Amino acid sequence: MILTAYGEIKVFAGGAQVFTFRDGRWHFANTAECYRLWSEAIPNESAAQRLFAVALDLAEDRRGALFVVLDDPALVHQLISAEDLLRADPSRDGDESLVKRRFHYLLRDQDALRLSPSVLESVARIDGAIVLDQDAHLLSFGAILQKSIAGASIPGEGSRTAAAVAASHFGAVLKVSEDGMVSYFRGGQCLWEL
Repeated sequence: MILTAYGEIKVFAGGAQVFTFRDGRWHFANTAECYRLWSEAIPNESAAQRLFAVALDLAEDRRGALFVVLDDPALVHQLISAEDLLRADPSRDGDESLVKRRFHYLLRDQDALRLSPSVLESVARIDGAIVLDQDAHLLSFGAILQKSIAGASIPGEGSRTAAAVAASHFGAVLKVSEDGMVSYFRGGQCLWEL
C-alpha cells in the first residue's frame, strides 16, 4: 500500500495495482487485465509495454497525453495534417515555426523503443497526440486532429476525450488525463479506465 503525493492510496498485490482510493471512493484497478487488452491491439509487445508504462508514469505525474497507434499508417493523412507529420524532407516544412522544425528534425526516423522513456514522456506532454505505427515508429507528435475527423465535442467531456474517440477509429488509443486516469479507446469506445 502506498500514499501518493496527490493523496491517493494505491494497493498492490501479486505485482500489480488492484485498488486505488481516489476522490473519497475505492476504485478497482485491474492493471493486469487492462494491459492484456491493450497489448492484444499492439502486435509489437515491446511497444505495447513501453507505451503503457509511459502512460502510467504520466498519469502518476498528472500530465495529460494521447498516444495513437494506427492500424494502417497509410491512413495517417486522414487523421492529421501534413504539417504535423515527421517526414524525411525538411524542405517541405512550409510555414511551420522554427522550433517545431527543430523538434521534427530531432525526432525524425525515431521510434518509441529507441527513445528513453523520459524523452517519450516529455514529447507526450506537448499538446496534441503522439501518432505511431504498429512497430512504434513515430509518425507525428503534438498532432492536432483534422477538423473533419475531430467533429463535434462530446457533452461533458474535454477535447482530449473527443480526440481519443475520433482517433480510435484508426487504431488503439491511450488517453492520459491530468486527473491521473488512463483510458483505452478502440473503435469509438472506451474499453477501460485505470
